[in-house]
Parts: sequence; structure tokens; C-alpha cells
Amino acid sequence: MAIKSFGVTVSIDGTAIGGLVSADITGGDVSFIDTTTHESTSGYREFVGGLKDGGTLELSFKYEIADTGQVKLRNPAIQGTVVPAIVTFTDLSTASFDVVVGIPSTVNPLDEDVTSTCSCKITGPINYVAD
Repeated sequence: MAIKSFGVTVSIDGTAIGGLVSADITGGDVSFIDTTTHESTSGYREFVGGLKDGGTLELSFKYEIADTGQVKLRNPAIQGTVVPAIVTFTDLSTASFDVVVGIPSTVNPLDEDVTSTCSCKITGPINYVAD
């Protein structure tokens, strides 16, 4: 069953991020280790999986100076630290994981909303749980 994305919420270190426009979990990867040797008989390279990378939580939000979640992200004390993050989808399922909080960027385009983005590096596994 497909679910709609409108209504997704994100909390960082227990605080909801207000003004949220998008919350993308991107860039997960597994490294591939080449195990091919001269004794390999298939004529193809051979690989095993190496370390996994959970990717990045990319947040985009409308700038709100007093929003407690945005205030938390702009606080230098949290930037660079590892904290829990939870993405709650509209069917109430969740993705939870730890992130290293990045430093938000704010853009001020002419005749448009002031928006911010913040990249948070996922550290460790992502745990998806159905409601």
C-alpha cells in the first residue's frame, strides 16, 4: 500500500523540526570488496559486501526563527554531536537512527520564502518499524 508523504514529521534529539518541507533519507551504500584472484575460475570479478553506510538525512524547512526544532539545529552545541533522529511517516511507521548533526544553511532568494537546509549524517543502522 502506498502512503502519501504530506504530513511526515522529523524529530532530532526529541524535538520536532517545524516548517518541514522535505525529509529525505539518501545516499545509503555498501562498499564492495574485490576478492578476485588468479584462481578465480568464472572469468568474472568476485566481490563480498563490506561496510555499510546509512547515508544522510537531508532536511529542508521554511525558516522560522522561534521554532524550537530549528533553534536546536542552529545551536552550535548540538552541531557535530551524535543524537537520535526519528522520521514518522503518515501511516505512523517510523525510521529511527542516530545522526551527526550538520550546520544548517539558509537561503534568501528574491521574492520567495526564506528556507533552510540541514544535512545530518546517519551513523549506524536505520530501524524501520511499522505502527
